[in-house]
Amino acid sequence: MLNAILQAIGLSSKDERRQFERYPVTSPIEVTVDGTAHNCIIDNVSVGGLRLEPPVEAQAGADLTIKHPASGLNLTGHLIGNDTGGSRISFDSSEAGAVVSVWLRMMHEQKSV
Repeated sequence: MLNAILQAIGLSSKDERRQFERYPVTSPIEVTVDGTAHNCIIDNVSVGGLRLEPPVEAQAGADLTIKHPASGLNLTGHLIGNDTGGSRISFDSSEAGAVVSVWLRMMHEQKSV
Protein backbone atom coordinates (compact mmCIF):
# COMPACT_ATOMS: atom_id res chain seq x y z
CA MET A 1 0.00 0.00 0.00
CA LEU A 2 2.72 2.47 0.98
CA ASN A 3 4.67 1.84 -2.24
CA ALA A 4 1.52 2.59 -4.28
CA ILE A 5 1.05 5.87 -2.40
CA LEU A 6 4.71 6.79 -2.89
CA GLN A 7 4.56 6.08 -6.61
CA ALA A 8 1.34 8.10 -6.95
CA ILE A 9 3.01 11.18 -5.44
CA GLY A 10 6.26 10.76 -7.35
CA LEU A 11 8.40 9.27 -4.59
CA SER A 12 10.20 5.97 -4.61
CA SER A 13 12.27 4.03 -2.14
CA LYS A 14 16.03 3.82 -2.78
CA ASP A 15 18.32 0.78 -2.80
CA GLU A 16 20.98 2.56 -0.81
CA ARG A 17 21.63 3.31 2.87
CA ARG A 18 18.64 5.64 3.05
CA GLN A 19 15.34 4.06 2.26
CA PHE A 20 13.75 7.30 1.04
CA GLU A 21 15.01 10.34 -0.81
CA ARG A 22 15.60 13.44 1.33
CA TYR A 23 14.45 16.91 0.36
CA PRO A 24 15.82 20.22 1.68
CA VAL A 25 13.19 22.13 3.66
CA THR A 26 13.61 25.05 6.03
CA SER A 27 10.76 25.34 8.49
CA PRO A 28 10.43 25.95 12.23
CA ILE A 29 9.29 22.97 14.27
CA GLU A 30 8.82 22.14 17.94
CA VAL A 31 10.11 18.85 19.28
CA THR A 32 9.10 17.67 22.75
CA VAL A 33 11.22 15.07 24.53
CA ASP A 34 10.45 14.00 28.12
CA GLY A 35 8.19 17.04 28.59
CA THR A 36 10.80 19.54 27.39
CA ALA A 37 10.03 21.49 24.20
CA HIS A 38 12.85 22.36 21.80
CA ASN A 39 12.48 24.94 19.02
CA CYS A 40 14.31 23.70 15.95
CA ILE A 41 14.52 24.20 12.21
CA ILE A 42 13.93 21.34 9.77
CA ASP A 43 16.99 20.87 7.56
CA ASN A 44 15.58 18.11 5.37
CA VAL A 45 12.64 15.73 5.27
CA SER A 46 11.85 12.30 3.83
CA VAL A 47 9.01 9.83 4.12
CA GLY A 48 10.92 8.12 6.95
CA GLY A 49 11.87 11.16 9.01
CA LEU A 50 13.65 14.47 9.15
CA ARG A 51 16.83 16.18 10.25
CA LEU A 52 16.65 19.07 12.70
CA GLU A 53 19.02 21.84 13.68
CA PRO A 54 20.28 22.35 16.35
CA PRO A 55 20.60 18.91 17.95
CA VAL A 56 17.97 17.90 20.51
CA GLU A 57 19.56 16.98 23.81
CA ALA A 58 18.37 13.42 24.34
CA GLN A 59 19.63 9.87 24.02
CA ALA A 60 19.24 7.92 20.79
CA GLY A 61 15.98 6.00 20.85
CA ALA A 62 14.14 8.64 22.89
CA ASP A 63 10.45 9.00 22.03
CA LEU A 64 9.39 12.46 20.95
CA THR A 65 6.52 14.52 19.61
CA ILE A 66 6.96 16.69 16.53
CA LYS A 67 4.72 19.73 16.13
CA HIS A 68 4.63 22.17 13.24
CA PRO A 69 3.47 25.43 14.92
CA ALA A 70 2.07 27.05 11.77
CA SER A 71 -0.34 24.19 11.08
CA GLY A 72 -0.81 22.38 14.37
CA LEU A 73 0.48 19.21 12.74
CA ASN A 74 1.41 16.76 15.47
CA LEU A 75 3.05 13.32 15.13
CA THR A 76 5.34 11.00 17.02
CA GLY A 77 8.78 9.66 16.31
CA HIS A 78 12.07 8.85 17.94
CA LEU A 79 15.59 10.18 17.95
CA ILE A 80 17.89 8.14 15.74
CA GLY A 81 20.96 10.12 16.77
CA ASN A 82 22.77 13.44 16.90
CA ASP A 83 25.71 14.80 14.99
CA THR A 84 27.56 18.08 15.46
CA GLY A 85 24.93 20.16 13.66
CA GLY A 86 21.62 18.42 14.22
CA SER A 87 19.40 15.49 15.10
CA ARG A 88 18.06 12.71 12.93
CA ILE A 89 14.43 11.87 13.67
CA SER A 90 12.45 8.85 12.48
CA PHE A 91 8.65 9.01 12.15
CA ASP A 92 6.73 6.23 13.90
CA SER A 93 4.40 5.90 10.91
CA SER A 94 5.71 5.84 7.34
CA GLU A 95 2.19 6.58 6.10
CA ALA A 96 2.11 9.75 8.18
CA GLY A 97 5.68 10.44 7.07
CA ALA A 98 4.63 10.33 3.42
CA VAL A 99 1.92 12.92 4.04
CA VAL A 100 4.17 15.14 6.17
CA SER A 101 7.05 14.95 3.71
CA VAL A 102 4.96 16.01 0.73
CA TRP A 103 3.08 18.65 2.72
CA LEU A 104 6.24 20.28 4.12
CA ARG A 105 7.91 20.26 0.70
CA MET A 106 4.86 21.91 -0.86
CA MET A 107 4.82 24.60 1.83
CA HIS A 108 8.54 25.21 1.33
CA GLU A 109 8.17 25.46 -2.45
CA GLN A 110 5.28 27.95 -2.13
CA LYS A 111 7.42 30.20 0.09
CA SER A 112 10.29 30.02 -2.40
CA VAL A 113 8.19 31.26 -5.31
